[in-house]
Amino acid sequence: MLIALLVVSLILLAAAFALPQVVAAPPAFWAHGILAVGVMSLIPAAMQHFVPVLARGQGASPRMTRLPLLMMAAGVVASLALLGVVPFAAIGGAAGLALLGLAILLGWIVRKGRQAVGRPHPGLGWYVAALVCLALGLAAALLIPLWPQGHAALRAFHLHINLYGFVGLTAIGTLQVLLPTATGRPDPEVATRLKRDLKWAVAGSLALAAGQAVDARWLALAGALCWTWPLARLVHAWWRQQRPAIFALHGAAPTLAIAAIGFACALTAVAAGQAAPLAIFLPGFLMPLIVGAASQLAPVFLRPGVATDWHARSRAWLGRWSGLRALLFLTAAILPLFSLQCVGIPALLGLLWFGAVFALWLLRE
Repeated sequence: MLIALLVVSLILLAAAFALPQVVAAPPAFWAHGILAVGVMSLIPAAMQHFVPVLARGQGASPRMTRLPLLMMAAGVVASLALLGVVPFAAIGGAAGLALLGLAILLGWIVRKGRQAVGRPHPGLGWYVAALVCLALGLAAALLIPLWPQGHAALRAFHLHINLYGFVGLTAIGTLQVLLPTATGRPDPEVATRLKRDLKWAVAGSLALAAGQAVDARWLALAGALCWTWPLARLVHAWWRQQRPAIFALHGAAPTLAIAAIGFACALTAVAAGQAAPLAIFLPGFLMPLIVGAASQLAPVFLRPGVATDWHARSRAWLGRWSGLRALLFLTAAILPLFSLQCVGIPALLGLLWFGAVFALWLLRE
């Protein structure tokens, strides 16, 4: 399931940047293709992989592992509504379907936390907070057909709470554990940092989304500033502990680190009042996040269990020249901050490069 969802997400990301020039469709359709169809199904599947580790418990049941398909179905309906294939009112039905899946997933995570042997890892709290943000975003989408006068405000809140709350909290919470795992250099401070910084990240996500919804620049800026604290502490820890691996030519660490930098660039753009928040978020943050995570985790997804020489060889194959791809993603994150509109082309090249490597690896295996 996870390998299939990774493939779908990679294809959707590439299509969203390569096809709009030749296929006429509203920009919101492409955004929902990536976020509602791809990411909203990939993240729950990834959570089902990580939560048992964080809670030191059993994995998800076969029935639970099919839950991402429900989330994907909701995303497909929403995308078709934006394309005009089904009535726009179907947006509400899609949001309701996703809320049902979300409630099931959230209940499962809470149960796993309560059943944990000892205290669950603080990263579990980041997942719960991320899903609460997704619930708020889906509630806003549910209200859009019912309250046309509030369409602009609801749409802005829906977009930003999902980007910086749902995706942001999930990603930054996971990166703090995933990058040290990829480098083989454990971070002794990660549990304390995750526990202390969650409140700042949640406050930042809520303030930023609310500020964008009511067009209060100061509130959005306050939200971005709240996020600065956990990001600064994360980057400082990586600089001290993981610097050689981050600046390496190969391995998953360079792209994972660039994902965190890309997220900071996206926050900077929002704080500066730049339009089109996806112009940095997708190529500068989401692309390196998925590429870096796939480089490290795809072998585990394909062959779960005890790590073997095959897993090490697979990671070496997927992470080869990752440092050069990271530079392409970094370019796509930074250039728009200086009003140089690269339209994500450097990131698209990096994504297609990794996609070819990933496809060859799958065919070989």
